[in-house]
Amino acid sequence: MSGSIFQFYKKTCFAHPEEKALSQMSEENEYRIYDNKFWWSDAWDPLTFGQNYDANRDFSSQFIDLLRAVPHRALARYNKDIVNSEYTVQSFDVKNCYLSSIIGMAQDVSYGFWVIYSQNSLDLSSADHVQDSYEIIDSDRIHNSQHIQNSSDCINSYFLFDCHNCQNCFGCSNLRNKKFCFFNEQLSKEDYEKRMAEIDLGSRKIREEYKKKFDEFLRTNGIFKALWAKNSPGSLGDHLRDCKNCVQSFWGTSAKFLLTFYKNENIRYGQDFIGATDCMDVTIFGPGQECYNVIEALSVNRVIASYFVENCLETEYSFECSDCQYCFGCSGLSKKKYCILNKQYSEDEYWKLVDEIKTSMVQGGGYGEFLPLGNAFFFYEDSYAGALCPLDENRYSTMKPRLKNEKAPEASPAANNIPDNIKNVADSILDSTIICEVSRKPFKITKQEFDFYRKHSIPVPLLHPRTRLLNRFRKRSPYDLFGSHCSNCGKDIKTAYDPELHLRVYCEECYQKEIV
Repeated sequence: MSGSIFQFYKKTCFAHPEEKALSQMSEENEYRIYDNKFWWSDAWDPLTFGQNYDANRDFSSQFIDLLRAVPHRALARYNKDIVNSEYTVQSFDVKNCYLSSIIGMAQDVSYGFWVIYSQNSLDLSSADHVQDSYEIIDSDRIHNSQHIQNSSDCINSYFLFDCHNCQNCFGCSNLRNKKFCFFNEQLSKEDYEKRMAEIDLGSRKIREEYKKKFDEFLRTNGIFKALWAKNSPGSLGDHLRDCKNCVQSFWGTSAKFLLTFYKNENIRYGQDFIGATDCMDVTIFGPGQECYNVIEALSVNRVIASYFVENCLETEYSFECSDCQYCFGCSGLSKKKYCILNKQYSEDEYWKLVDEIKTSMVQGGGYGEFLPLGNAFFFYEDSYAGALCPLDENRYSTMKPRLKNEKAPEASPAANNIPDNIKNVADSILDSTIICEVSRKPFKITKQEFDFYRKHSIPVPLLHPRTRLLNRFRKRSPYDLFGSHCSNCGKDIKTAYDPELHLRVYCEECYQKEIV
């Protein structure tokens, strides 16, 4: 169900059939939409779509009927300070941002995924406080740097992995508090600057050569920490910070909202969560408490099997609801209480009917479970799941997700005629269509993007933004744990790195002795 990434369509607005709205849903998708401005307005009342509960039918089918009747927002995002950032989703407080998802407190960022407090940067994934940088993955507090992963507090650097508080370093891994290092070799300031002056990263060919050289250097010399966790006692998972008793969980971190500092505690099967407590099966979530099976939620309490809810209390099986309490099986509601299938009830009527519905669902064995993937808003290929978990035959037969009937793009009759070096690319590139060398999908370069490439001496990419995003996803560790052995001491470990990659993966004790 999680929203689509870097995929937009034109779809008829249900309120204005003569208009096409920018949407995450295609025209072929049976779910209705309103353009976001109309959806957030008072010009319509979701209660007019209310329906009576039928005890002779299972609840899920009735809820799906409601979801097909009630128009949904064309773009899944919060109605908070979206300035010149139409092509963003799951976004708030953004300005001049483009083709980005799960992004907030950001300005002049393009092609970002899970980005906060960042500016003037391109191609970011899981980035926090990044400025004037390019292709940053799982890193924070990065300035004027390129091709950085699992690092923090780094400045003026290129091609780093697991480096912290480093400046003017190139092609390095596992460094701490270093300057002027080249592939982990300590140089003088003069020698480093001389070597850097000989490298023209504005050339696509040269940059690709150094990418391959660094990948090989990392594979043979890098040390990989079995699980990335900081201040996370009693936890088992990867990329956890300020987490207590979080098990089989990934990418959980603390955060400050409205002057309150939120940590994470007692989470099972969580992914991409901030400030969650006593929750299970939550994704792109937080802060929130006592929730189960929730996708994309902000400031919620005791919410179950719901999607894109904000400031809700004891709300179950509800989609795109905000500031609601005690609602069950609702869609598009705001500031409502005691509603079932978008129909208003008295408090006594509500609890009596909710007990009846829940009893029936428990007896049928489906209470608490999310709707089948075959009823998802978005095509599987367009979703986060599609990017992170490509389908194989077994996964498809088990999950049965929605797939789109899309023909493979025809091969372009002409190759891209783009100079190798950015300094030789003319402004006319803005009028050109580039064909992705992998997906064969066409794309264009924006002026903001082109100016960035020129300023930072980056060659014009020949890969579609979505292809580049998928490549960054492949560099991240998966939402999974493997049984393995420490490459140093040999003891049994759990790690997010697949043993088939044959990397040097160290347990916590060996890593601390070797690196820190």
